[in-house]
Amino acid sequence: MKANFKCVVHMMITKDNKVLVQKRKGSKLWPGFYSLPAGHVDEGENQYEALVREAKEELGIELDPKDITKHYVVLRNNHFEINGKQLEPYIDYYFELSKYKGIPKIMEEDKCDELIWINLKELPEPFVNYQGDFFDNREMTYYDCETDGAYIKK
Repeated sequence: MKANFKCVVHMMITKDNKVLVQKRKGSKLWPGFYSLPAGHVDEGENQYEALVREAKEELGIELDPKDITKHYVVLRNNHFEINGKQLEPYIDYYFELSKYKGIPKIMEEDKCDELIWINLKELPEPFVNYQGDFFDNREMTYYDCETDGAYIKK
């Protein structure tokens, strides 16, 4: 049987050697945790279209895929449970960008408590574990992390 994967885009928006992160709220997974702004790839769209849409929906900014400085593809198998539910596998797309139009702000107040700029070597606590693993290992072409993720740098 072929595997089906949900896909998520993660925005690594940088400014002055810092990365923008949000504090999640109102979600089933990781409420109260810090994470990169992110969202699912919807049916019928590709990862670049999802990136542009999610940036507008979550942060009120406009992104151009031509401004991506680095991108990564991660297979996240999720060998753990949250609230007794086994999480399904995901394909995670991480996009680094420093150019955008507008000023990032909280657009979905029911999903986000705050936005802060951080140094990746000093992650706020608590931080979503698989993203923290990615930050630690993103320059590797392959990495088998605690969630059994295959990290592929493109």
